[in-house]
Amino acid sequence: MKYLLIKNKKLYKLFFKFELKRLQYKSVMLNTRLPNYIRQKAFMYINKLDKNTSYVAIKQRCFLSNNGRSVLNHFKLSRIKLRLLISNNYVNGVKKFNK
Repeated sequence: MKYLLIKNKKLYKLFFKFELKRLQYKSVMLNTRLPNYIRQKAFMYINKLDKNTSYVAIKQRCFLSNNGRSVLNHFKLSRIKLRLLISNNYVNGVKKFNK
């Protein structure tokens, strides 16, 4: 399981390294005022970038258990660990919802 955490950290580094370049090419590609050949060139540059440099390649994982399922992005915890922390009063301001 530890290798997944290392892999995720590597993907985060790659994403942040190429984020600005990807955004620049994407803004050129989506700009309709530019000629088509410039937009196509930007599209080709985006396709040449490594697929692991996109945000989609990063798997959201739980901070405590490294679980990849049902992770709540606001807390960066899986729902099981979050429920455990809330029941032990480690998280302030969160209450159990009853109908």
